[in-house]
Amino acid sequence: MELTPKLLADIESYAALMFSKKEIAIILEMDQGDFLKLINDKTQQPWKYFQRGRLKREAEVRKSIFDLAQNGSSPAQNFAIKLIENAKMDDI
Repeated sequence: MELTPKLLADIESYAALMFSKKEIAIILEMDQGDFLKLINDKTQQPWKYFQRGRLKREAEVRKSIFDLAQNGSSPAQNFAIKLIENAKMDDI
């Protein structure tokens, strides 16, 4: 399997849409077993692109939560406080 820039970009894009690894393999018309071996190897670029796609989307959602919290949304404020507390615990 050739790791072209387009393939890596597709992996990142589909990961950002929260497709599972198996679903991405199907979309990309790749053998699931081969794809899973590649995507689960933390030393390989596909793993990094998959993680980047997921984390970028999570960052966008978190930004929205903090924006809503600053604009007075009580549920968003509660969730933002949990995110802040979790981040502090991770830093300890």
